[in-house]
Amino acid sequence: MMSQYVFPSSRGLFRIVRHGHRWRSLIEAREVARHDSAEAALDALRMAWPQAKLPPFLSEWRYLAEAPALPHARLNRATTTFRSNGADSSATRLRHSRRTLSRPSRGVTDHG
Repeated sequence: MMSQYVFPSSRGLFRIVRHGHRWRSLIEAREVARHDSAEAALDALRMAWPQAKLPPFLSEWRYLAEAPALPHARLNRATTTFRSNGADSSATRLRHSRRTLSRPSRGVTDHG
């Protein structure tokens, strides 16, 4: 998850999302523009959508921090991807015998 500021409005969900070294301003999933700072993105959204009554300060928006990329999180993602590609560890393996049905095993009797 990327770091972002979120504000729900009657006009839709407004988001300001960090994208590399720039910030994207979005309404729902539609990108409006890219900016050099989160404050510039906020100003642009407020000017373009005055009817949405967006808060004037980012401190009034909900901030969702970027999840840290921990080694075990990367390993978990890699394992999940591997399992979703068809290698399921819970699947039972069937063993096929090469023996024919007419020939009994050596040393094994039919009457137990």
